[in-house]
Amino acid sequence: MTVAFGAIGLLLAVALCALVHVTVMAFAGRALGVALDELSFGLGPRLLRLGRVSIRLLPVGGAVRFQTAGATMPADGTMPADVSTPTAATMPADEADVDPRHLEAQPLWAQLFIGASGCFALIALACALLGGMAGVHALADGFANIVSGALSPLHTAQALLARVDAAAHGLPFPMLLGLTAATTAALNLLPLPGANGGYLLGALGKSAGLGKHWPASLTQILLLAYVALAASWLVAAVVYLSNGV
Repeated sequence: MTVAFGAIGLLLAVALCALVHVTVMAFAGRALGVALDELSFGLGPRLLRLGRVSIRLLPVGGAVRFQTAGATMPADGTMPADVSTPTAATMPADEADVDPRHLEAQPLWAQLFIGASGCFALIALACALLGGMAGVHALADGFANIVSGALSPLHTAQALLARVDAAAHGLPFPMLLGLTAATTAALNLLPLPGANGGYLLGALGKSAGLGKHWPASLTQILLLAYVALAASWLVAAVVYLSNGV
């Protein structure tokens, strides 16, 4: 029973963090006049749609989709939080054709605010639940743990997963939620395509006029790095769970 409660508590913490992340981004965008295509809670097949809000099968993530001139720009709330990196496919051919409600029509400060708002909310939640600087330290640890675990899925990641397991079963839920919020923020702030950090760097680069000099092959390499990081942690999780059976 204790094992079940620990797993449920961890799942609930992840779901709440995803909910906070995407909801805050959606509200930030709407408050600044950006048109919203869809706000999704969860991942996988859609179970229910209410206007622009979708409920999906797996309650471990989410996405916010703002309108852009070329296509809809996603903002994953998990792996992911989170607004994707702008590419040539999502940038308009003629700036004059950009609708003022589109994301890229906003001033740079607004784009950065929207892209970072969900992560800032998670960091604030971590600081509130863990106690000030402890939340900031948890965020820094989150960056280090995500990278070091991905580089060593059979060793370092196993020790980190054991710590997560122990925290899920031994910590009070508010503290577990705070640690999950800090780690989720760190994951979404990674400077990789598909993450909030990648979008923020893309917006800064475009504002500085670097978009025309950014080769598509480099974006593909960074995307492969993101996929490799996720795959490494998936392997680590499978090994950990198989050893625990």
